[in-house]
Amino acid sequence: MKILQLTTITVLCTFGLSSCNLLVGGAAGYAVSQEVLPNEVHTSLELVDVQTAWASAQETMRDRAEDGIETTDYPRRIECEVAGADVEVEVEAYDLNRTLIRVRARRYFSEDDDVARMVLNYILDDLGLRR
Repeated sequence: MKILQLTTITVLCTFGLSSCNLLVGGAAGYAVSQEVLPNEVHTSLELVDVQTAWASAQETMRDRAEDGIETTDYPRRIECEVAGADVEVEVEAYDLNRTLIRVRARRYFSEDDDVARMVLNYILDDLGLRR
């Protein structure tokens, strides 16, 4: 009887541990595929239609960029240089009259939190949405 109980416990622990490993491995894969890391990307969800936000973001970045801007219409992306950092601005339709604005800034192969925050504030100021 004790051998049967020991075998049952061993089998349950083996299956239980492998299941836990599978769950942990799956969760780690999901977390790595996300780009939501601290101080990497500044985002703002605003109550404005995407066309208005896109036009305003382009105008703002033309005024602030050091050497002009490069735009892509799909996805709506602006790439330029501001304050010595490479800046990427994305404007995405989130819902009807709701727009998600993302700003990332990089300098010397690392994220530049201050420039990203500054650029997002410029865009929100020009839209009249800064709180």
